[in-house]
Amino acid sequence: MLANNDLAKLYTKEKESDWINYGILLLFSFNLRKEIPYVRENISAEIHFITDESSDTKEILMNGCNQNSDIFEDRLRKGDICCAACFREEIASYCWVASSEAYIGEIGKKIRLKNNEIYLYDAFTKPELRGNNLFPKILTAILCYGRQEGYQTVLTFVLSSNNPSVTAIKKSGFDRFQSVYFVDIYSKTFCRFSKAKDVELAIGERLVPPLDVQLPVKM
Repeated sequence: MLANNDLAKLYTKEKESDWINYGILLLFSFNLRKEIPYVRENISAEIHFITDESSDTKEILMNGCNQNSDIFEDRLRKGDICCAACFREEIASYCWVASSEAYIGEIGKKIRLKNNEIYLYDAFTKPELRGNNLFPKILTAILCYGRQEGYQTVLTFVLSSNNPSVTAIKKSGFDRFQSVYFVDIYSKTFCRFSKAKDVELAIGERLVPPLDVQLPVKM
């Protein structure tokens, strides 16, 4: 049995082997009833929303996408949307949008989304173009899209160690509502959740399949 104090120690020392993975997942939300901030990018980029029906732009963006084309196609077929920023006719940055359920790779679970929610995941910007506010511009475009489509809440989760993404998400007006401390040992996931600032957003009971072990630690 992994005790709570043993779990806590794992967050503060180096990873010792391939069979263990751990970290802190920061959960952010944006209430679409509030004002969407304006973010100015440092280079001129065009925003495209790619769906399964976007034949021409889908092919162009798939060729420049930093992931397996089969994964790209599967996501589009299930209804996810890719929001991409193009610079000089090439894909420079993108982020995926889910509206039914979403996979949280860090803890190996899916989250059921409510009818009024969308979830942002798997964002990427070309290394040579980072620092130009492309990701914040994409986030702003998605927020405008979400409001136009009648959604009320936008969710996105990011590792605490991913400082550039955390900075961009905060710059775009997202608020952190919960944290998840996780350890995966031989594919068995142990988690503890901080108290959610908004109980309506808390994810603990929305995960599929349920967590292997949930550690009730007061935080």
